[in-house]
Amino acid sequence: MKSLIKKMFDTVGMEVRLKRNVAEAQRRQKREAVVRQWALLHRYRPNAILDIGANEGQSAILLRELFPQVAIYSFEPLADCYEKVADFLRNNGPGKAFHCALGDSNGRTAIHRSQFSPSSSLLPMNTLHQQEFPKTAESWTEEVAVERLDEIAVSLDLMEPLVIKVDVQGFEEPVIRGGAETFRRASAIVIELTSYPLYEFQSTFETVQDQLQTLGFVFRGVIDQMHSPNDGRILQFDALFENNVTASSD
Repeated sequence: MKSLIKKMFDTVGMEVRLKRNVAEAQRRQKREAVVRQWALLHRYRPNAILDIGANEGQSAILLRELFPQVAIYSFEPLADCYEKVADFLRNNGPGKAFHCALGDSNGRTAIHRSQFSPSSSLLPMNTLHQQEFPKTAESWTEEVAVERLDEIAVSLDLMEPLVIKVDVQGFEEPVIRGGAETFRRASAIVIELTSYPLYEFQSTFETVQDQLQTLGFVFRGVIDQMHSPNDGRILQFDALFENNVTASSD
């Protein structure tokens, strides 16, 4: 009997380990796929990267893996998320984190803090977002600092070529307006945009494309995209814009 029970427990243990190994392999494969997608940024040979909307440092970790020696400057308004990305950059420099949102004026404002922190925004979440991602619907407001990128950039030793990544949940236009001169210096910009409005009064692909076009950028395609869990339509995507002046001189 003891031998039978032992065999049963051994079998169960083997199944648990197998499931864990499969899950770990799937996680690793997914991670490797993301790294391969973002590896195209090597084309721009960045000496500095701006990580605007850093959250807990997900992008900073990915970018550090791709560019071990490149300075990463992350911007994050939520205090707990800022502490995580700041700690990562302190231990995995070069780079620095800034505890603020970016916009077209300096001051303080309310951020709509979602229980799922990556969905937090300076704009209110709309009904479509709540329907597509119910776990993000609960939110509250927190007061955060807002600063203009161009004013901060003056104090930074931004060595070009420069790459900018933006993930600000619909607040793209004010960010670009407040950092137009800095954006103009970039060789490439990766900016998360939406196909359907997920926040009230948010920027659209068309308005951001027009805005960046006036700064000399051309839309070059999509790095990654997020599908609706309900009907499969594309809700968000990471759009790549290339500096037409810089690209033409390569």
